[in-house]
Amino acid sequence: MNFSLVFGMATLSASLLTACGPDPAISTEAPRAVKLETAGRDAQAPTRFVATVRQEQRAELAFENGGRVLDVAVDVGDRVLQGQVLARLDPEPARLRLAQARANARAAAAQLTERQTQLRQQQAMLADGAISQATLTSAQVALELADAQLRAAQSDLALAERALRQSALRAPFAGSVVARLVQPQADAAAGQAVLQLEGRGRAQALAALPADLVRGLEPGSLVQAQRADATGALMLRLRGVSPRLDEGAGVQAIFDVLGADSSVRSGDGLLLALAGHRAAPLSLPLSALVAQRDGEHASVFVYQPTQGVVRRRALRLGAIEGDRVQVGSGVAPGEQVVVAGAAFLADGQAVRPFRAESHLVSGDAL
Repeated sequence: MNFSLVFGMATLSASLLTACGPDPAISTEAPRAVKLETAGRDAQAPTRFVATVRQEQRAELAFENGGRVLDVAVDVGDRVLQGQVLARLDPEPARLRLAQARANARAAAAQLTERQTQLRQQQAMLADGAISQATLTSAQVALELADAQLRAAQSDLALAERALRQSALRAPFAGSVVARLVQPQADAAAGQAVLQLEGRGRAQALAALPADLVRGLEPGSLVQAQRADATGALMLRLRGVSPRLDEGAGVQAIFDVLGADSSVRSGDGLLLALAGHRAAPLSLPLSALVAQRDGEHASVFVYQPTQGVVRRRALRLGAIEGDRVQVGSGVAPGEQVVVAGAAFLADGQAVRPFRAESHLVSGDAL
């Protein structure tokens, strides 16, 4: 790999300084301040994923049958009790259909009674030889038809009674109204959402996680989460993982939020800290590299905190990603590497770590 194309003029300057011979003599001047980075400091850090809070109990409430909305008794933010009436349809159409269904049921019952009487008469006449068997069979079929019509009329009556009951929309559980989607005097179709209701105190977090990471999680696993506004930490327990891949890579995971207080609301964002299934490759900034004469290799200066000096270390480099390069060997995770001004250092030179100071932060006078 030719890194001279990446380093550009900075690499060329470093090469001229370091390629003409051995390291220059170590200066006796005061230790030079250098900027350091800990190699692999982020490699073992947990990967963070975004999760969205929701309530376990939630529902979009709609009327079973369409009609004109007569009244909506609640608004967004209202707390409701289980069974409380939240909205009503105009009941007049349902009452008229119920009256019609009752009339049809009575007519069907009367017709059935008539067919039963006719059948008994036909059976007596057949015994006297006054009618044929075919006539009796027709009477039996007419009775069965009347019985079926009565059953259909009774079903229509039951549906009409249900429609009248369902003209009042009731809360299926205690909770809070989070959305009001239809206003009074509007026409609502059957199944059209009128209100959105959520329960209280049983918060969950929903996250899309990489499939390979989910394999290491079992239901009941505990995961720490940080609020998106950094106001506090929460503990989550994995409830379940969807068996389906979303968009070919992500898997939905549901967590129960343990000990959630009233400040945790639906729609809040959480940052989940999950350990990765494998460590990220170690990398360093390109600014830390000192090129060699062949333009193919590079070295870095590693800080020795016990001695207060830096030591040159040759590297085996990997792929370049943006302004960083992967390191195959030469530096171990946890070692501190000079990332600025490395071209002006010498092996064994005394240095001191650079620490930014700000009077504004410390509160000292300017």
